[in-house]
Amino acid sequence: MSTVFRNKMIDNCCSSVQSSLSPPILSAEKSTTENVYNRKMSISSLNTSPSNNTSINPSPSNSFASLSSKSSTTSLKEPKKSTATISIEEITSENPCLTCQSPCSIHPSYPSNLKINHEANLGGTVQPHARHIIISTGKSDWNKVIELDSGNLSAVLYEYLQKKRDNKDTKILITNSNRQNSTLPFLTFFSFFGNDILIYPDNLIVRNVSTGKVEEFYDQFLSNEINKKEIVKNEGYNFSTERIPYKAVILICGHKRRDMRCGVAGPILKNEFEKVLKEKRMDLNSMGNQGVPVYLTSHVGGHQFAGNVIVYRNGQGIWYGRVTPCHIQMIINKTVIEGKIIKELHRGSMFDDKNGQSTLDW
Repeated sequence: MSTVFRNKMIDNCCSSVQSSLSPPILSAEKSTTENVYNRKMSISSLNTSPSNNTSINPSPSNSFASLSSKSSTTSLKEPKKSTATISIEEITSENPCLTCQSPCSIHPSYPSNLKINHEANLGGTVQPHARHIIISTGKSDWNKVIELDSGNLSAVLYEYLQKKRDNKDTKILITNSNRQNSTLPFLTFFSFFGNDILIYPDNLIVRNVSTGKVEEFYDQFLSNEINKKEIVKNEGYNFSTERIPYKAVILICGHKRRDMRCGVAGPILKNEFEKVLKEKRMDLNSMGNQGVPVYLTSHVGGHQFAGNVIVYRNGQGIWYGRVTPCHIQMIINKTVIEGKIIKELHRGSMFDDKNGQSTLDW
């Protein structure tokens, strides 16, 4: 499909909905953004996105079946045994409104001197890992290496894992997130009170995990074989657990102390994801725990491919790279709702086999 023809399709399709989108960024505004970035804006000013309070609230009565922009009866589709893939060209042919003109005058753009690797092949750039541990910290400004952040839950857990791990080939990925605790969120910053931990692929929230309970946490939730359908619930442990209630979870690397590329791209993507989810009434405010939260996380690998996005939904863990605000609509419609993998953005998944196919069965 030629670029001229593609842009004409997008113009015809989207001219009627321009008023509902964010206003174009003026060239002066872009120039200002780049100048600020070139002057090495302070760390605190880079993270313009507020903390996301995700306290567990009763779900509203409106159904998640109204999420699709095409039909009021479309809901999150269950993934098939082999996950379907789709190209950006195919998405444009199906619905030009899900893609943008090149260059785009609607969405915010990254500073021009943000060095993103556009040459390397994205496929196979995810380090294989058996579990993903996501710690709720209530903030997005973490030290450069969270595993060495003495006294914090991430460091204590990482140290214990190094001692206990029998199979060196089995890796557990630990990341911090700006998610707040479901109960007593004002205490999220103080890890000695205990933090919520999200565990994939087990699809669990474990509460009240403090630095002093790391050994118990490991024994109950991490020492089991990864393919077990149910975590054995031993008695005598001081944790509250529940299945992760969200229809999907979107994670975005925003670890600015580790790499400025994700530090810049992360908050921009988070704001855009939240805006589109709100428009579609898929956010937590609209849907309660049946909605889709968006969290900034610490280092997940591949900063050269910023923005880095992970989508967990219905037993899928899909990693994307080189994501820009222009990709948000198609990720939500094609990946979050339909469960399809966008070829050009796909980095990989947990337990990818040699053919790049996920072998997880959650």
